[in-house]
Amino acid sequence: MLTGSFVNHLIAEASTELGKRLLFLAFLEGGTHATSILASDGLSDYVIRCFPEEPSTVLREVEILDRLHALGDVVPRYICHSTRSGWPFIVTTRVEGGHPDPQLSLTAIAHEMAATLVRIHRLSGNGLRPAPEGPPSGDSPVARAARDAWNGLDLRDRVLTHSDYWCGNALWSGEKLAGVVDWSGARNAPRGVDVAWCRLDLVLLGDASAADLFAAEYEQLAGTTIPDLLSWDLQAAASAYPRVEEWAPNYLGIGHTELGPGLLRSRLEEWAAALVSRQPVGPPRSGKRR
Repeated sequence: MLTGSFVNHLIAEASTELGKRLLFLAFLEGGTHATSILASDGLSDYVIRCFPEEPSTVLREVEILDRLHALGDVVPRYICHSTRSGWPFIVTTRVEGGHPDPQLSLTAIAHEMAATLVRIHRLSGNGLRPAPEGPPSGDSPVARAARDAWNGLDLRDRVLTHSDYWCGNALWSGEKLAGVVDWSGARNAPRGVDVAWCRLDLVLLGDASAADLFAAEYEQLAGTTIPDLLSWDLQAAASAYPRVEEWAPNYLGIGHTELGPGLLRSRLEEWAAALVSRQPVGPPRSGKRR
């Protein structure tokens, strides 16, 4: 639970690190793994993101933001950070925009997310932590199918992946995607990781056809195909399967009050069953392993 003393301490620490007196403006809603605060020095706005007891997360984001200059104003710019106390934080510029309007069409979201992801995937992920680390565990049908598909994944074509690429980590101005935030999980991984994760988000939002549109548009703009997309979809669905109910607060934070734990579970179950039904029967094809 956030307290006034917590906020005051964080603002004071950030002010010291920045060398300017900051004033609290607002809490920024969305994800649950970090506390995000909007602050101002009277001339410019800043975002302070605090990861309690997780200095390594702050240091990863510092490293990653330094790689993203080619994306321009679509991403935050690093200002300063601190890992001295139990409340490590990073200060960045504010990216204009807000969460997508819950009434925004999923077709529009698919178009914008595809175009921006192509730009992200033009960046090198060399030196970042590699992903994925291995096949998913669990005894659900989709987990078993994902393990069967694992050796068929092409793990060679690696790029800089966001690794949590969903509409709530994008900032919007009307129907246009204005920015992408929350980069601490970026990895050196195949492009299918991000494509499948965003497809899963569109499915949970209620439109599998938008997920197909997103993939088709991504491939067209990127000038490449993802022949093992079904296998990546299986990995994403298997990863979400044990915990999808826990995502309800994230969707609530961006205005999707209808997406409670029960609806998230039912939509994932339907998607997972459809993926499993499309999985070829028989031994997996030879893996293209890095």
